Amino acid sequence: MLTFFVFLLALAYSGLMIYLWRGLLSEPRFTEFKDLPDVSVIIPMRNEEAFIEVTLNALKEQKYAGKWEAIVVNDRSTDKSPDIARKFCENNPNFSVIDIPQDSPQIASPKKRAMNAGFLAAKGEFLLIADADCVPPPNWLASMAACYASGASVVQGSKANNGSNRFLHSYQKLETLGFTLIEAAGFNRNKPILASSASIGYSKELFFKCGGFEGLYDLTSGDDDMLIHRMAKIEGTKFAYNWDPSSIMPTAPVDSWKALLQQRARWGSNGANYESKAYSAFLFCIYAFFASLFILPWICWQLFLFFFAIKFLADFLLLYRGAARLKSVKLLWCLPLVELIQIPLFTAAVPLGMLGWYKWK
Repeated sequence: MLTFFVFLLALAYSGLMIYLWRGLLSEPRFTEFKDLPDVSVIIPMRNEEAFIEVTLNALKEQKYAGKWEAIVVNDRSTDKSPDIARKFCENNPNFSVIDIPQDSPQIASPKKRAMNAGFLAAKGEFLLIADADCVPPPNWLASMAACYASGASVVQGSKANNGSNRFLHSYQKLETLGFTLIEAAGFNRNKPILASSASIGYSKELFFKCGGFEGLYDLTSGDDDMLIHRMAKIEGTKFAYNWDPSSIMPTAPVDSWKALLQQRARWGSNGANYESKAYSAFLFCIYAFFASLFILPWICWQLFLFFFAIKFLADFLLLYRGAARLKSVKLLWCLPLVELIQIPLFTAAVPLGMLGWYKWK
């Protein structure tokens, strides 16, 4: 009975990888090209004194011919980051700082509140989000805005982990590539599955039309996906993935396995809270497959090796296709070991996340 159950899960998982692989083969074509849009870049910030000046300088160097502004939203920082941001804005008139009041009530996801405050203050029609600890390349803003100007309502950008060659960082680089490709495949099909605020932009009108973050402030994770799922329900919404290699957003890795487990626990904490119960069931099936692979070695090594091989080949099919396009094939050297570690890590992260075992600033 268990073998048959795992076989069905493996079949479904392989079908998903093939579906995503096909999504990478094509991408939407938009015929409309509007004038360059007015863009508002929103930077939610909390205690980022070590990074914020570097991020703002990178934004200052953006090569964009259209009109744009950058709004730093200070989310009750207790370090020197607000002073650093304000000093920077004195010499850069298209940059500004707004503050979340220090006595604002504590909520599970203050970042969403900060983003919403920035959106309300934004003057641009196209909203771009930049994390305060990321350094966008010079062509990022122009490349994302060009996708929007070509007719897209929501634009997801590529990201890449910029860690060292140590194995912990290599593990995260490969997982980040996998998440990136799932985002890309969904956006290419105009049926988004995942999204990431590390590099994403959308119409200001669409954000408020779909209800924005209303009802999501008490969730610590999953809000990016939940938001784009709401947007997908609005008739006429068009999704585009920005494949431009000159606009890939670098993201920082965590530096310990405990921190990685906590991060994955936070990401997995709200799997049952999606508005679409079908999507929650879909996530449960993926988790059940990983949990089954974790249990199988204790029952029958031969069965484990059989189903692990199926998963490995399905993942390799997707990762190689995407890595070749993003010129990241060299990341695949550690795939077998990453696949093995991912099974217990993911199996533990989801229940730990649902129990609240994670920290978030």
